[in-house]
Amino acid sequence: MACSCCGKKLNIGMIHKIDPTTGQKFKSCPHCSDANEKEHVFHPYPASFGKTPARKTARNPDGYQSYCYDCRSLKKGQISHVYQNGRVCGSFK
Repeated sequence: MACSCCGKKLNIGMIHKIDPTTGQKFKSCPHCSDANEKEHVFHPYPASFGKTPARKTARNPDGYQSYCYDCRSLKKGQISHVYQNGRVCGSFK
């Protein structure tokens, strides 16, 4: 499924945005975005995401997790209940 705002797939987690007013960085959580079903859902970055050496790549040299802390604590198949706490893609315009 694609984001109705930017057209990118909702299950892509390394999409970053910056709030132009505050300079705060945000990253999308693919699990929250899937639960929203319409737009990417963003959480403060890096505060809402952990790191692990297993996630280190050329595109992600610091090894940040794809899912937010709350979604990583969910059982497999459980739908995100925190997506409503994030900011949707269209709110960054």
